[in-house]
Amino acid sequence: MPPLSSDAAPSNGPLPPRRQSLNPTINGILARRGFSLLQCRKFFTCAGFTLAAAILLPVYSLKSSVIVSTVAFSIVNACFGLAPSGFKSSYLDITEQYVGIISGYGNTLGTVATGLQPKLIGYVLEATNNWTIVLGIVAGVNCIAALFFFTYAVDTPVEKETAGSAPASKKRA
Repeated sequence: MPPLSSDAAPSNGPLPPRRQSLNPTINGILARRGFSLLQCRKFFTCAGFTLAAAILLPVYSLKSSVIVSTVAFSIVNACFGLAPSGFKSSYLDITEQYVGIISGYGNTLGTVATGLQPKLIGYVLEATNNWTIVLGIVAGVNCIAALFFFTYAVDTPVEKETAGSAPASKKRA
């Protein structure tokens, strides 16, 4: 990215995310169209991860324009904000007795990934000297996360599955 002078920096800052007002609106539209709670959660998480991946891929090629690349990164950030609308609330659906433990596992995995990711990406960037590969890896991981969530997300607590109901993995969303 081209260097910014201190005079230009304030006008080129990140755009404020507007996702907080969009999520309830989109969720209401989906619910009125017959989407189940699980389908809405899958929509938000998968849309957030895949849209972020799709917009992130060409960002490096936009490096000649600070404004355009900043807007693209801001949109990516907003898309990342959609994803927790689906998976954070699912912690409460996975279990009724062990919500704290499951939430702790999720937070721990997220914290470990946040600590390791800059090092791993730094090694890739040092080895390849190619931002397109780095952004491609991030986009690829997002798509894999979306696929896993779409495939394995449930809305039936584990305790109810073991009490005799059909396994959530066999239910259609």
